[in-house]
Amino acid sequence: MGFSFFGKRPSAVRPALAPSPGMAAVKAHGSDNLSYMNQIKTYPVLTEQEERDLIVRWYEHGDKRAFDALIASHLRLVPKIAQKYSGYGIDVNDLISEGNLGLLHSVERFKPEKGFRFSTYARWWIKASILNFVLQTWSLIKVGNGAHKKRLFFNLRRAKQNLHVDGQRYLSEQDIDVLAKRFGVSREDVVAMDQRLSANDVSLAQPIGHGNDGDSITMADTIADDKPTPEAMLVEADDRAWRSEVLREAVSKLDSREREILTRRYMTERPVTLSKLATVYGLTAERVRQIEAKAIGKIRQYLRPKMRQLAPA
Repeated sequence: MGFSFFGKRPSAVRPALAPSPGMAAVKAHGSDNLSYMNQIKTYPVLTEQEERDLIVRWYEHGDKRAFDALIASHLRLVPKIAQKYSGYGIDVNDLISEGNLGLLHSVERFKPEKGFRFSTYARWWIKASILNFVLQTWSLIKVGNGAHKKRLFFNLRRAKQNLHVDGQRYLSEQDIDVLAKRFGVSREDVVAMDQRLSANDVSLAQPIGHGNDGDSITMADTIADDKPTPEAMLVEADDRAWRSEVLREAVSKLDSREREILTRRYMTERPVTLSKLATVYGLTAERVRQIEAKAIGKIRQYLRPKMRQLAPA
């Protein structure tokens, strides 16, 4: 697939991103990694002037050929950046795929009027996409989304190596203080991150032994299910229904004004204020409060013997 950097400039305004040869090159990354790497090496490296010309043709005139050339000429940046983060147990091909998505986002969000080179802006988006992917997939336990914690995650190993030139594995109290100050986090954050980086996630499907019947036992089999049993759920549902019915009976014993005040004060999505009810009934807010308190007292008096029936013997 070849790209011509010079061609007829269409007068149409810049269109939304759509399937094109440039995007096809991004999506081509997959099963044949060697072929993909060889392919992206064939795309020319742009001079600053060529990059500027393509930006003008795409962002001002909507030239899709310029868009293709801009994407293709920067594809080689992605594997270089992805390789730096291949030490987290994640397939480098996945990192490249995420980096390619970041490259596409950079084309969509780039603002030429800011005066930056596109290659500089693209590097930032590629790196951000890869780092975000590492943080999301590296561990089942999230390591935090704050900027300080991200910096701690990606730099703690190297910082420990610089501190422990003798190969010592564990952090001393002094080390923790130094690292917490360096990364702008708490001592607890340093300890927790160090523990996460030193541990491995264990699959719930991992076999850990065999039962008496000879069947394999997995990690998931040893974790107690804290959900209520169907019997307990049925008892709880019956209990809720009984309590609701008793409460309805208690409310029905009130006179119409007491019942309406309690309903509007406690049984609606938007409770009415005492002052508003006072206006409705031509009373003072204090008098409405007294009626409300009296009604609640009646309900409690009605419910007390009923609740004793549920108390354990």
